[in-house]
Amino acid sequence: MLPLVAGLLALCGLAVVGIIDSTDLALARTSLQSTADMAALVGAESFDPRRAQFDGQNLVIRLTNRGVRRAVNSFVRDATDGVRLLSALTTDGVTAQVSVRTNWTPPLGSQFFPSSFPIEASASARLIFGG
Repeated sequence: MLPLVAGLLALCGLAVVGIIDSTDLALARTSLQSTADMAALVGAESFDPRRAQFDGQNLVIRLTNRGVRRAVNSFVRDATDGVRLLSALTTDGVTAQVSVRTNWTPPLGSQFFPSSFPIEASASARLIFGG
């Protein structure tokens, strides 16, 4: 009976470690996605106001790859720890697209998870002025 109880306790301990590690991974992924969303908004706001044009009804802005990359790189460098910018660009001059990466390490080192592995997140944002 004692070996059965010991085995059950060991199995429960492994389950608890797995649950804690997988929950931490989900939280890290959510946090990284929030960082990507914020970085995309920073990129979408990186337009040069001197180059904005008014067409009679709407304000027309144009983003540049250089401006988006500079603004997002500054944001990621200053506002985050351990997050690396993979890409920051605009393909249409209106939408900022951002991809970021970080390495996740399980809080309770276990045999079920590797010691560390990368997670990535992507986001896009655009500013629309007028109707």
